[in-house]
Amino acid sequence: MARQLVAVAQAKTLAYAKLGGHGMVMAVAKAVLCNWMVTLGVVMAMTSQSTSGKIAAMWLPILTFFAQGFEHSVVNMFAIPAGMMMGAEVSVRDWWLWNQIPVTLGNIVGGMLLTGLALQVTYRKRVAAVGAEATGAAPMTGEMVAGR
Repeated sequence: MARQLVAVAQAKTLAYAKLGGHGMVMAVAKAVLCNWMVTLGVVMAMTSQSTSGKIAAMWLPILTFFAQGFEHSVVNMFAIPAGMMMGAEVSVRDWWLWNQIPVTLGNIVGGMLLTGLALQVTYRKRVAAVGAEATGAAPMTGEMVAGR
């Protein structure tokens, strides 16, 4: 177990550092895709009313995130320091510079833009159409209200 944590900590920091700028871009891209999968899991879980349906719906994007080796800042807050405590040749500077900062920024972008913005745009249109009906205003042309 200790050897695995050391290998993970080094792969998630020193491997990116060795690639330089390409490593930084790779870490950010893997983080964007990771949080897209995580937030999709949350959204998909809301599509079912049963517990088993919620579990099944969120299982696929979360499995994809783990299987593809995407980067999640919260997971890395455990994995990298644990590897460092077990003897990984990773400094705190390496951890923050080559993983935690770019991965956190990528996670924010992935969650906000790829899922959050899409939901905001979709929800805003739906609210505008429902609000027009409630006030007695003429319905907006070309827009459908979900669920009707």
